[in-house]
Amino acid sequence: MAKRQVGHKMNAEIEERTVIKFDPPVSTQRYMEVCKILSQDATVEKVVDFGCSNGQFFKHIKRIQHLRQFVGVDVSYGVLESAYRAALPLAWECIFKRDRTLNIQFFRGNVSDQDSRLAGFDAVTCIELIEHLNEKDLQAVPATIFNFIRPKVAVITTPNRDFNVVFPELQGKRHWDHKFEWSRAEFQQWCSKVVDQYPSYTVEYTGVGDAPSDKYQDIGHCSQIAVFKRSHQSTEDESQSSPPPPSFPYELEFQTIHVGKEV
Repeated sequence: MAKRQVGHKMNAEIEERTVIKFDPPVSTQRYMEVCKILSQDATVEKVVDFGCSNGQFFKHIKRIQHLRQFVGVDVSYGVLESAYRAALPLAWECIFKRDRTLNIQFFRGNVSDQDSRLAGFDAVTCIELIEHLNEKDLQAVPATIFNFIRPKVAVITTPNRDFNVVFPELQGKRHWDHKFEWSRAEFQQWCSKVVDQYPSYTVEYTGVGDAPSDKYQDIGHCSQIAVFKRSHQSTEDESQSSPPPPSFPYELEFQTIHVGKEV
């Protein structure tokens, strides 16, 4: 739910000019929603998070007990170092162990490149990533995820431009590095093209970050989410396609482990 921070005396003008505060923060809502989606399938054991940034998502996903392997990918060594530190097991986690051992790796690389170590992962997440990509890299995303990795589920989130009317002082885009911000119609059009190209997948839409009042009608959520799921019965062409030759363009920068009870 979104709330407005206002003074004791409130009128319409002040309400329009005050800053939105999400409770919990919309970034936390995104992480919680993605984890909720991944938790629904106990066969999801290996997850790769493209654009993992400083590792805040890992603090949430590590609570999924059936997870066995987590890989974070980013182009920046600096944020990968921060993500690694965030992923190190805490003292109490060494005492009260997970049900299963969780192996964590952080690779430096680009989502447009295809690394054989990720082929066959159960789930892919791209949380507020695609809007930072240039056109060439964005065009390569569907092939990397749906043709090369071919996960059981893929979750992609991106800002909803329709929601920007809630931010009256916003000029331009929400972040200086955003190459674009799609409306719900534009995002769904892009996703529809993906499932047309890869028909073994279906897509559903959700989102997080509600509008602050009834004043804003039919603008959707602050962050829009597409959930792609692969059908159990792949097409004949996909099942007969030969795998590409091994390729390892990513650099493994950091790794750690959360030891489980079975060890």
